Amino acid sequence: MAYRRAKAAYEGLSRTDPDAVWSYQGWQMIGWNSLDEAATLKGFVDGTPSDKFVIIDMTTHAEGQWRQFNGSSFFGAQFVWTALHNFGGTDGMKGDLSKVNRIPFDSPKEANAIGIGATPEGIDQNTIYYEYIYEQAFRDKPLTEVQIQDNVVARAYRRYGLLVEDDDITRAWMLLAKSAYATDLGVQDGTGVAHLPAPTSSYWAKDPWFEDDRYTPAPTLCRIHEAWGHLIHASEGSDLLAFDTEPFMYDLVNTGREVLANIATPASLNFSDAISRPTVMDKDELMRTGSFYIELLKDIDTLVGTDSAFLLGPWIESARRLGEGRSDCVSSILDKDNPSGDCQRFLEWNARTQITTWKPTSKESTAIPQGPVDYAAKHWFGLIRDYYARRAQLTLEQAVKDEAAGRPLNKTAMNHFRAQLAYAFTTSDKKYPMSPIGKATAVSRVMYDKYAEWFVSCYGRKGDEDGSQNGPEPGVNVVAVEEGR
Repeated sequence: MAYRRAKAAYEGLSRTDPDAVWSYQGWQMIGWNSLDEAATLKGFVDGTPSDKFVIIDMTTHAEGQWRQFNGSSFFGAQFVWTALHNFGGTDGMKGDLSKVNRIPFDSPKEANAIGIGATPEGIDQNTIYYEYIYEQAFRDKPLTEVQIQDNVVARAYRRYGLLVEDDDITRAWMLLAKSAYATDLGVQDGTGVAHLPAPTSSYWAKDPWFEDDRYTPAPTLCRIHEAWGHLIHASEGSDLLAFDTEPFMYDLVNTGREVLANIATPASLNFSDAISRPTVMDKDELMRTGSFYIELLKDIDTLVGTDSAFLLGPWIESARRLGEGRSDCVSSILDKDNPSGDCQRFLEWNARTQITTWKPTSKESTAIPQGPVDYAAKHWFGLIRDYYARRAQLTLEQAVKDEAAGRPLNKTAMNHFRAQLAYAFTTSDKKYPMSPIGKATAVSRVMYDKYAEWFVSCYGRKGDEDGSQNGPEPGVNVVAVEEGR
């Protein structure tokens, strides 16, 4: 059956284009392991000319689908070994370079690997990961762990146009090479920025950033935090042009965003616990956990607002430009707010919906439609404050109201106000900045100092006598994180 289908499919392709090559997406074969499934794949391979059928190997972290069916290497078919890595173009520093370092060298000599690549649903994040994959095409063997780290540091110097040695830059990227870029996470945003509560299922992958107490950072996050400190220290007081470049500012803000976004995970879980009490909620717990979570989200919004890569404005304006001069865009949900069929308005609504509810939410909805809600969530300036933080604020207000009445959280009311917020946000025409607001270095310093107490344990340092707990100054390595942590 599979053989006949493949043969017929390719004949159709070749009638249109005699030189057609069938590129077959391997994602549909994720999880295949039975004899029937092996026979199906082999039927497709045998039913198509050997040089006209190419499988795109699409494992999440470059594990290699060619290993399926006892290392069958797709039964001799040509394939391109890729890493999928990201769904929805979501934010998060991740990607084990030592794993993609094995592409394509781990495939058997008899395998028909004809290329390498990446197949993410968005490449505006973790550029170091994708660059590394494509550089594999120009290497004749894998790099050693030391060479990987040296490669990461050298890339940073090139990226910033830095011509003189800087200990902070070297140290920062050595730390990132041993933490974020030695770690594979889920393919989506697993933090509490866009999720209340933060996801913990295997699909999203539980973050390894905190211990079970939801306060003590794990060694990986400690290294990322220390790297952020070194990047701040490198830029403070320096007149080098390298530290005014967009690549450096992006890395500075992105590393800080990663630190704060991961604090948002326990913050989200703690607030979720507070509103989920089966009988009577505790007002003090609600206010403590809810207020902290909301404040943290607003702080993340402020930080990412200092770099152009994290602005909501350009996303919306790029969508609107596609609809210039057209008025034939209609929608049963948007028609009341867009009776003229203005395509700019329509496409802005689409752009806002994609990064929030994914499926459109109508004005009459009592709940956001089921589906991949927050699937393509972003850590963007304006989006965090006006949608995620606002959603948390409304949740807190409802919880306090219900606590005062001596009842559990009214989930029907919560679903309704979430739907109304989603409708209001996605159909809004509010303008957002097209340029950064604030100085990245100054805001990074403020945020680093404000949340330093979360990372005291990383540096083996006790709190001050007045009871406060402040982490080390950026650039000061009190206790090397690698040593025993």
